[in-house]
Amino acid sequence: MVFALMLAAAAPSVDPASLKALAAADARLVAIGRRLARGGAGLCAGTVSNPGWTIEDAEQYAPALRDEVRAALGLGRNPTIVAVEPGSAAARAGVQVGDELVSVDGRSLPAASGGAARVRQAAIEMALARGATQLTLQRNGRPVPVQLAPEPGCASEFLIGRDHGLRAASSDGLRVTVSAEIIDFAASDDELALILAHEFAHNILGHNKGYPPQRIAGADRSGKGTRNREREADRWALYLMARAGYDVSVAPGFWRRWGPKTGFGILSDGSHPDWRDRAAQAEAEIARIRAEQAAGRLAVP
Repeated sequence: MVFALMLAAAAPSVDPASLKALAAADARLVAIGRRLARGGAGLCAGTVSNPGWTIEDAEQYAPALRDEVRAALGLGRNPTIVAVEPGSAAARAGVQVGDELVSVDGRSLPAASGGAARVRQAAIEMALARGATQLTLQRNGRPVPVQLAPEPGCASEFLIGRDHGLRAASSDGLRVTVSAEIIDFAASDDELALILAHEFAHNILGHNKGYPPQRIAGADRSGKGTRNREREADRWALYLMARAGYDVSVAPGFWRRWGPKTGFGILSDGSHPDWRDRAAQAEAEIARIRAEQAAGRLAVP
């Protein structure tokens, strides 16, 4: 589970509009990432329990900010559901945005206090790791019992990073991080899924072992074989998208639109394929995926 939205602890105040916008972008990012993780469960070495929700806990913020955060995001005193992914385990169980999580497997979550957010998070994650979990939610002041059976998904977190620009997408083996500018640039969830799936593929394929973090546009990379790893991640991204139900046909157009805007970054060190090559490879791979789908087979890289 990810308590995904973070503020700098030293921030003196919260702008409600900015916080709501960041929360919406974060929820979109996490929902797409988790959907990719569920779809890729058969392709990765290890899986984790994926409930299909995003939870925010005001206790993770600096004490001076908590009341402002609660008001801006509509949080209660308990960990609060701020997003439910369509078709997920949480959605099927009837979990709703605004529900507060009160107890897990009959054990009440700790009351608000110093360090409560980490303790609450650990308790929820441990319960979900065991499988089907009995939850007590609070909805409109009333208790709501829920049985949740989380689904397996590849182990990877999806985060909004602090770096800026259209080249600021990276992976480190455990996390996928993209900039707010990339999220805004993506014209659809399918395009954002392509970016996330590319970085996610690096994590699944172990491309980060012994190398610096991967970057989608390549400026900060060196070493032999990098171009081949990038081509492989591009190819796997399409299969991850297809298995998660995203429209792979957006890929060629995305590379053609995105490539020129990133300037010399793609070719700056020769580590990444040219965007024209990426678009052409995508078209060829999409034809293979369509053929597999037409034959009723699950697309496998």
